[in-house]
Amino acid sequence: MSRKLELGLTLRELQVARLVREGLTDRQVAEKLFITRRTAEWHLKQIFNKLGVNSRSQVAAWVAHDQAVGSKGESSDQPRQNLPLQLTTFVGRREQLVEVERLLATKRFVTLTAVGGAGKTRLALEVAGRVQDSYRDGTWFVDLTPVKDGHLVSRAFGSAMGVHERPRQLMAETLIQHLSGQQLLLVVDSCEHVIDDCAELLETIHRHCSGVALLATSREPLRVSGETAWRVPLLGIPDAAASIDLEELSACEAVVLFLDRARLAAPTFEMSTENASAVAELCRKLDGMPLAIELAAARAGLMSPDQMLERLQDRFGLLTGGSRTSPSRHRTLQSALDWSHDLLSDRERTLFRRLSVFAGGFSLEAVEAVCSGDNLDVGAITSLLGSLVDKSLAIAATEPSAAIRFRMLETLQQYGHERLVETKEADELDRRHLDFYMSLAEHAWPNLNGPDQQAWHRRLAGDIGNLRAALDWSCRRQPEVHLRLATALTDFWYVHGLIQEADDWLGGALAGYAVRDRLRARALRDGAQISYWRDDILSHSVRAHECLDIYRELGDQKGITSALVHVGHAAEWEGDLEKAHGYFDGCLASIGTEDAEANASIRRHLGRLAMKEGHFEQAQTYLEESLAGHMHSGDQRSINWTLGYLGLNAIESGDLDAAPIYLERALIIARDNDFTIPTATTLLYWAALAAAQSRPVRALHLAGASESLGASAGAALTRLTRGIVERWMDKSRRKLGTTRSADCVAEGRAMSRERAIDYALTG
Repeated sequence: MSRKLELGLTLRELQVARLVREGLTDRQVAEKLFITRRTAEWHLKQIFNKLGVNSRSQVAAWVAHDQAVGSKGESSDQPRQNLPLQLTTFVGRREQLVEVERLLATKRFVTLTAVGGAGKTRLALEVAGRVQDSYRDGTWFVDLTPVKDGHLVSRAFGSAMGVHERPRQLMAETLIQHLSGQQLLLVVDSCEHVIDDCAELLETIHRHCSGVALLATSREPLRVSGETAWRVPLLGIPDAAASIDLEELSACEAVVLFLDRARLAAPTFEMSTENASAVAELCRKLDGMPLAIELAAARAGLMSPDQMLERLQDRFGLLTGGSRTSPSRHRTLQSALDWSHDLLSDRERTLFRRLSVFAGGFSLEAVEAVCSGDNLDVGAITSLLGSLVDKSLAIAATEPSAAIRFRMLETLQQYGHERLVETKEADELDRRHLDFYMSLAEHAWPNLNGPDQQAWHRRLAGDIGNLRAALDWSCRRQPEVHLRLATALTDFWYVHGLIQEADDWLGGALAGYAVRDRLRARALRDGAQISYWRDDILSHSVRAHECLDIYRELGDQKGITSALVHVGHAAEWEGDLEKAHGYFDGCLASIGTEDAEANASIRRHLGRLAMKEGHFEQAQTYLEESLAGHMHSGDQRSINWTLGYLGLNAIESGDLDAAPIYLERALIIARDNDFTIPTATTLLYWAALAAAQSRPVRALHLAGASESLGASAGAALTRLTRGIVERWMDKSRRKLGTTRSADCVAEGRAMSRERAIDYALTG
């Protein structure tokens, strides 16, 4: 082996040469080493050049001869590696194996970092086993887990490698002398609890022993010269949005590990259509963490995946009972996390448990506002949070042109929350959390319909988990704040197609707050709007009229006007267009020209009424005036609505050239702003246009796509213009007949949102 090194063969070339000797083809070599066939051929050419040969058989003969020569000088009682034998299969991580091997071949000092239980040790050992023949003097494993005193780190190295202490010489110096001139790989496991002494020794070895490659595992980087820190990802988990497909699930890394380990506990265990959903959800809930998945799978002989899933609220009680021969920190999920938690400083522990109050992602600004105080200064938050990220106890997620956001794995969040309860800080942190997100929602509320609405909707969407957590906590403790928060989010729920959730939160909030003040009146007004979206005419009418009554009791003229708009909607919904006209005309007179946005909205309603009455020119005037007002304010949602009405008015008046111009603009706005319900509504207007163009198949395709998208949002579409659209759909259904019509609608329902939009715009 030494002559190969002298000839300048790289570690990869040594691997290729050995596989050639075994008779493998270029394709088989590529598959074995997880490289492309072209790369394997290139390495073989390099070997030919360096060895001065020109055939595969000559390479094989050379390798055999060199190994025979090298073996003569090796003592049979001198092992060349001490890697522990692995008794279970290694699952997945194909790309990670290739990447770590590549790093080792080029960097010499690689540290694998990740949270406890992520599989650092197993990955390191798998890599070491795959490359061990590339090192003349072997591959050596040093387990630092039992070492309690940092001063004993060098002795642990000596014990692992059979290096004995010498009189009047430090063990570190003895190790350097032993390693000098050797060509080997050192795998150093669990450096985190003796990180300072370990880092010092490894840096010394790296500096003085050029033939030694280092592969360390630690929950945080060692931060020494020459180190390449590589974060070990968790196993791939099933996509929550994807439908259950047994074949696809069987290829998912986390699921493969679960099934493999479950069969060790219950040899007859199989994934089926009955339990696949639970297996997938279990792997998601466990974050793809190998240790957690293995501990769950060990229960396969005692409970079904569904039963495991039910018990995950007490995951630290469920996930126990690892192998008796495993390190103690890997026998339960609790002990694995205790190990990491105990290594934190007091202030790091404080921030770690306080972070558990967040649900989903969170910003640095949120952490500073919620987690500071009580011996944790705001100024210290940034460095402490960075330290937790380094230790893999928090995750930093970056997106182009966006502020960095953070999150915790669900398992770590639950562990941290238990520590928060133990310290009796939970209620106080929940209150701070509510205050922060209440402030965020109320600050966002007036901007959700303005020129910056897209940015504000994205901001709230990123914090939807925290907003739900704040709503949940406030509904039990602070009814007034709960109603304020639920009301502030009404437009957000609408835009994101979460109508049923909006009604659940606001309905519960109204039931818990009976004071007849402006807050309740505003909530009733927004509640009436939600009832309209849900196609609940009774609830809409009750909420709108109570809202009007309260504003009249308070003598709030602006409030009265806003309530009359919804009362007018109720009259129009019931078919009394004359009564609705009276309400809207009165609102317009009351508003005047001072409130441009309200004026534009009322004109939009009057334009819709005029269209339904057959006064198309008058409708066009109202709607164009409305559009100008909304364009001035920049309210994209209102612009979409108005353009939709203009398109429908053009269809009704027979101007089929103008209609697609309006509808195209409306649909692009809905698409670009990710408006779910406006997208569905505009698609329905496109369906009416297709029917008017005598294209019944296209019309019913678009109607089906619209219906499916609206249903996904829990909304009934275009209640106030539904009669017009249905008249056009009836025309298409009569042309195609009942069976063909139903087939076309079903085909439309099967379209994705993106496909439906493209279908409308390119038709």
